[in-house]
Amino acid sequence: MDRSQIKQMIETYPEDGKLPCAVAHYIADSLGLSPRAVGEVADEIKASFSMCQLGAFGYGRKGQSCYKLFGRPVEVPQEVLERIRAKASDGKVGCQDLWEIADSCGVTRVEAGNAADSLDLKITMCQIGAFGS
Repeated sequence: MDRSQIKQMIETYPEDGKLPCAVAHYIADSLGLSPRAVGEVADEIKASFSMCQLGAFGYGRKGQSCYKLFGRPVEVPQEVLERIRAKASDGKVGCQDLWEIADSCGVTRVEAGNAADSLDLKITMCQIGAFGS
């Protein structure tokens, strides 16, 4: 893995010091790497992750209500809720699990994140390493 190439691609993003989740995933796909590998380089260069595709963080100033997209009313098919509950363990559900559920059930990733939040589940194992394992 060429860390300098990852760093260069991160630094190309126009908002200095920030790396949106979707951009991290794009870089990973472009280079044939895991999103976590991109996240590790982002950590090294002190880039802040933003705009989580599940809505968990990065949409405004930290500590403000607009920082995350959780807590908004969401209507998803019962199947989505059931699949999220089935993937949950100890009050937690994984980021990648939510992506897979959203993609296979035809809901947006933000809707899946909000659905998990409505079930009082904590999202863990961020694919880029932004939060908890």
